[in-house]
Amino acid sequence: MSALSELNDHLQRFWALPHHKRPKLAKKFAEVQAWQRNRMSQTHRELFAEPDNRAMADYFLHKLYAGDEFPPLARQLERIVPKAQKLEKLAPAKALETGTLGIESAVLATELDLKLAKWLLKQDLPVTEDNMLKAYRAVNDADARLHQLEQLQRVCERTDKYVNSFMLQNAFKLAKGQAYKYNYHALYDFIADGFSAMKPLKNVQDFIDPFVTKERQIIANVHEPNFANSLNTDNIDSPFAV
Repeated sequence: MSALSELNDHLQRFWALPHHKRPKLAKKFAEVQAWQRNRMSQTHRELFAEPDNRAMADYFLHKLYAGDEFPPLARQLERIVPKAQKLEKLAPAKALETGTLGIESAVLATELDLKLAKWLLKQDLPVTEDNMLKAYRAVNDADARLHQLEQLQRVCERTDKYVNSFMLQNAFKLAKGQAYKYNYHALYDFIADGFSAMKPLKNVQDFIDPFVTKERQIIANVHEPNFANSLNTDNIDSPFAV
């Protein structure tokens, strides 16, 4: 299966999600994702504040995490993918595969947070730290969230590999004019933004490893029975705090 065929499958998954047709669920989902972005910004504030890391942090929070910028991107991609065979001839296959993996990661992030939003909406609960903890435990998607982290690592490692490939970078740059000519700019820019965000990093592992380590610890804490009474115990730290 080609990268663009896989991309089409991911987009179909995204548009089949129920919040697109349920305004109340969409509102709760937006609140959940806003809480998640704020939580990640706080958890990784020192890492994200490093000058060389700022572009990558922004790409994480607003592109790979499927924030408000993702639905317009998905709409553009949905229109072009069925006619995008020419793009597969223009842009390097490995670059398209990496971009597709990034889209898949964003869709998975949407699916996971949508489950939290559905639970909170059903319980008629606001999005607070205490209620998010309850939702995480009720939904119990620890394995899926660990898989999402693995995907993010793969996206970063593969993008870093291509950023450091002179031949691939030149081939990708040469494809820009044709990509824009045939209105494939949405996918091209998504991949190019990833390349640009990665360039300032001295070593991608110095960014992604501490990020994943903390996120894994949070997942462990959230699903750790020893934290079961933490909501009402002042002397126990929040499982979201690392």
